[in-house]
Amino acid sequence: MLNKKNLLEQQSNAFRDITEQFYTDAAFLWEMRAIAVNQPHYDQESLRELEVRLNANLDGLMSTFELSWNIALEQLEYEQGGECFAAAIIAFRSRDLTKIKTIVDHAFTNDATFIGLTSALVWLPKALVSDWINKFLYSKSLDHKYLAIAVCSMRRKNPGDVIQDLLTRDDCLTHHKLLARTLRLVGELKLYVYENIAETMLQHDDPSVAFWANWALLLLGEKKHINNLYAFINEVTPHQIPAIQIAFKVLPAPQARAWISELAKNPEHIRAVIIASGVLGDPHTVPWLIDKMKSFDTAKLAGEAFSLITGIDLNRYELTIDTPGDITVVPNDDNEDDMVELDDDEHLPFPYVSKISHMWLKHRSKFTPGSRYLLGVELGQNNPAASNKLNQLIQLSSQRQRHSAALSLALLDPQSPLFNTKARKAV
Repeated sequence: MLNKKNLLEQQSNAFRDITEQFYTDAAFLWEMRAIAVNQPHYDQESLRELEVRLNANLDGLMSTFELSWNIALEQLEYEQGGECFAAAIIAFRSRDLTKIKTIVDHAFTNDATFIGLTSALVWLPKALVSDWINKFLYSKSLDHKYLAIAVCSMRRKNPGDVIQDLLTRDDCLTHHKLLARTLRLVGELKLYVYENIAETMLQHDDPSVAFWANWALLLLGEKKHINNLYAFINEVTPHQIPAIQIAFKVLPAPQARAWISELAKNPEHIRAVIIASGVLGDPHTVPWLIDKMKSFDTAKLAGEAFSLITGIDLNRYELTIDTPGDITVVPNDDNEDDMVELDDDEHLPFPYVSKISHMWLKHRSKFTPGSRYLLGVELGQNNPAASNKLNQLIQLSSQRQRHSAALSLALLDPQSPLFNTKARKAV
């Protein structure tokens, strides 16, 4: 027969098990969402379903801060983004200075933990974190300033005149991550007042600083610097795809086709060529994309590019075939499975090439070769309704399509900041 002490111990262990489950589920669901925001099969509604599940687990952690925090300290040893996110939610909701300092220090362990903290500071109510963001922004620590600017970027919040110091002060100029993220914010928010400063950094020694300076200036309408992105497009680095995504929305069609031809000379760049063709949006490339759908390695990506230009949804019009072979889909809902990496093409459909060819023959007369299209919407100067249609696409499309539509809108409208398509929908 159990005595009172043993019974209390069992109850305590059971409660700990439940709290641990809340924590691991919250961390896992955050990782799922971090992947989902860049996936072609997720839209705002399906993201919302993930967010509801995540919030439910975060609420479960609030029943006892101390137990949740002790579990968090154990889990932080894994140095992962999801664990850092969940711990940061606990720390900032507790308003405990020691806990907050611990999680802020931990966040600079690696890029994943940093993203976990910044995500938490965006997830939490503004009333709970605004003072902290200001403290970080005006801290003596350059790392803290970098944290604050990253959060401002994700929130699309203008931090004010401090940007001038961040872009010109000698000590700030030595922190290249801070400098790059500040330049990115200048572009995201269309802060024209810093255009001249950004121009001084176009050829910066740090590739990330140079890239974001060029990227920001394109969003500010300074297309004369577009040739600076050629080097980024022709080298496989983390900046290649972001460079393609903006450059081929800006380049004149003849120059864009010339760049694509040069890129295609290297077989290793075939994926970049397909992505660039989709971003360019010229229906002239559609027959070539259909040909690339015949190859197993490029079929899915070419199908996505075809849809990005034409707006023809392969699933909706039954222009797909079953996935060949035995392919494992990850991530899944098994919390014991640490495999959360996802192939970029994993959830793209395999195109039914002959049916797509027939569909294109039927509809190609609606498209003008040499013009630029996004999901079937012509983006030329002669289409004043394009902005309204792009706003609709941002609300209704899948995630990767939303990213493209938001960038097109920001480039088309000089006053429109870059909409954050990875943010939670306001409720």
